[in-house]
This record gives sequence, structure tokens and C-alpha cells, in this order.
Amino acid sequence: MTIMTTTVIHQAKIYQEEGDIQTSYILYMRFCNLVVSGLSKHGEYTNPDYKVALIKLKKSAVVAMNEIEAMKPILERKYKDYQEYIKQREELHLVQAQDAPFQYGVQQQQRQRQKRGMDQGTRELQDMQWANNPPTPGWSLAKALEGVPGTNTSLSHSNHQQHHHQQQHHHTHHSSSSSEVVHEIQYPEYHRQHHNYRLDHPTPTSRSQSLIPTPSRPPPALPRKPVSANNAPKLPPKIRIEEDVHEYSQGLRTMIVPIRLLDRFLNIVRPNTIKKLETCGILAGVLSRNKLTVTTLIIPKQTATTDTCSTTNEDELFEFQSQRDLMTLGWIHTHPTQTCFMSSVDLHTHCSYQLMLPEAIAIVCAPSHDKDYGVFRLTDPPGLQVITSCRQKQLFHQHPGENDIYTDACDQGHVELKDLDLDIVDLRKK
Repeated sequence: MTIMTTTVIHQAKIYQEEGDIQTSYILYMRFCNLVVSGLSKHGEYTNPDYKVALIKLKKSAVVAMNEIEAMKPILERKYKDYQEYIKQREELHLVQAQDAPFQYGVQQQQRQRQKRGMDQGTRELQDMQWANNPPTPGWSLAKALEGVPGTNTSLSHSNHQQHHHQQQHHHTHHSSSSSEVVHEIQYPEYHRQHHNYRLDHPTPTSRSQSLIPTPSRPPPALPRKPVSANNAPKLPPKIRIEEDVHEYSQGLRTMIVPIRLLDRFLNIVRPNTIKKLETCGILAGVLSRNKLTVTTLIIPKQTATTDTCSTTNEDELFEFQSQRDLMTLGWIHTHPTQTCFMSSVDLHTHCSYQLMLPEAIAIVCAPSHDKDYGVFRLTDPPGLQVITSCRQKQLFHQHPGENDIYTDACDQGHVELKDLDLDIVDLRKK
């Protein structure tokens, strides 16, 4: 009872030291609520053995209340700044939405000006190419169009000669009046019959001017939108909003477990396993930067049977962890004769761990079976709610929805096995 309650205030202090005032405030509030109204409902509350521990907890609650009062104005100021930031952001979005049609018109004008600039550049490039590469002597438009669909390139050789003779006659007749002549183009008969169409080019004064069309005038510019009296507000300075990293709002925090923990634990408890006696240990560790890390395996004094084990002298365990600032992150135990699963006793034992620390895990080792270990936690919901509401008196009993009460913690993604150092403390030898 005292270990689990102390875990809450220990987390509050760590988050406060790391600057996470919001999460620290929540944990301090939870600790005070547990001490003031929660512990009195515990079955061992009137036990004289816990009198000294309860006095310490009540003193810690007074300290926690003072911390809460000091944090309150800081959080209120942050909340006020955040509300102002949201208001200004909404006003800015509204102004931007009103200006969207005008901005679209400005963008269209810019695109049209860019297009006209590109067209003008293309025409200038054509002029340069024409000046640098003048047509060869004897060039004519009719020859250039020879073979192009839609032109009369299929005339017989005699018609072509006759046409050439007419051109020479025409050139001789008008040689005194003009120095340049553009020849008539012979278009297909279809166009002559239906459109009576004849293409007569006037004598150009400049070859480049006759081939380059005169650019049209640019469209008139759109009138500028009058400046509104309600100008868009300036963006406010960036405000650092504390991210809500509370476990109930952002999911489970990552828990790192040393990969050698299982083998080392099984080697230590091998004598009891040979005797077919269960053995349990406490997974203790630290909280840093919103991550939980198992650093120490504590094997407390205990009693055991083939199917159960219970810790004794819990004050010694509590004192050891308190002196080293170690949090209780879960527990581990063996099933020397059974398979790897969570019994009803295991479920009720783990419920107290997970109520105080949602990431708490239970490791079950079954060395005599194929699946020799499992990392479990109660589902939330429905497992945690089912176990907390269970009032059955029998040691071993069934619960409704057995398949949904607990799950593999590794599958949930919050447990990672890593190659880390591990301290082992066996309090049974003291």
C-alpha cells in the first residue's frame, strides 16, 4: 500500500524537476486524493503496523498541497496565454479566408504577365534566328509548303510547269513596278469550290514583319481591392505549450527491460524451482524523460508454495527503494509446475501494481514448458475494471471474459527489451 502510494509522489517530483509542470500537478493531485480519501478505504488502514508509514504519507501530502498551490498560478497563466493564441489564430484564419478571392485574382494577373513575357521572349528569339539565318536564294513559300497536307502538291508535272510559266510571265509584266513578289499558293480544289477562297499576300515591306503577328494589348489590370480597416492581426509570439504526456491521455509510456533479466532471475531462483516452489521478485527502476527503465531486480523475503508466493517484511523493501529513489515498475515470478499464464491470484496481485502505475508489468516464467516466459498487463478496459470489481473470496476462481482480461505487454508496444546493465539485490540473505 505504502509502496504504491509513494510511487505516485516520486513520479510527481521527477516531472517537476524536468520542467513538466502540468503532469507533475496531476500526479500531486492524485497523491493527495489517495492519502486523504483513498487509504482510509483500504483493509489494512487500521493495522498498527502501518501507523508510522501513514504518518509519513500525511506529512508528504501537506508538502504536495503546497507544491500544488505554487504551480496553480503558473498553469493558469499558461492556459490564458494558450487561449489568447487560439483566438488570434482563428481571427487570422478568418481574414485569410476573406482575402482568398482577391489573392486568386492577383495570382491570375501574375500568371498572365509571365505568359506574355514568355511569348515576347519567344518572338524575339525567332527574330534573331531569322536575321542570323536568312532564306536561301530561290526560296519560295510554295516550295516550302510542298508535301504539306492541305496544299495542292499533287498537281501534275504539266500543270506545275504551266503554273511556273504563268509566274514567270507575271513577274515579267510587273518587274518595273515592284522588286519583290509573293507567288500565289495553289490550295486544294475542295476549298476553291466550297469557299471560293484565294490567298493573295500583299507585298511585305519587311519579311520579319510579315511573319510575326502583332502582339495584342495586355488585358486591363484588375482594380485593387480597397484596404480593409480590419487588418489581419500579427502572428503572436510562439508560446511553449506543455505537451500533455500524462499516461491516461497520451497512452502508455515506454518501459525498457534488460534482456538478461530473465536468465539471471531463473539462475537465482533455481533451488526453489527444483523444489517446485514459486519465487517472486520486484522490478524497480527510474523515470527519466518520460521513459521508464528497469535497473534493479529485488528479491524480497517471502513465503512460497507450489502455486503461490507472498512477500514478507515489506518495510525493509520500502526502505531499500526509498533510499535509492527506485520506483516499483512491476514484478516477476515463476510457475515451476504450470504453464505460462496469469492465474486469478496473479491477476489480483497485479491489479494493485497497475492501478498505481498503468505501465506496470507482470513477467511469468515457466521454465518447464515450451513458452517459458510472458510479459503481461491487464487490459484497460475491460480487464482492470473486471478485477477491481471482483468480490469473490476463493483463492482461485474464474472471471467473466477470461480471454480479454490480460494481454501481452510487448504486443502493446510499450515494453522494449534492451541490452542494459542490471543490479540484483537478494534481501532474503540479509
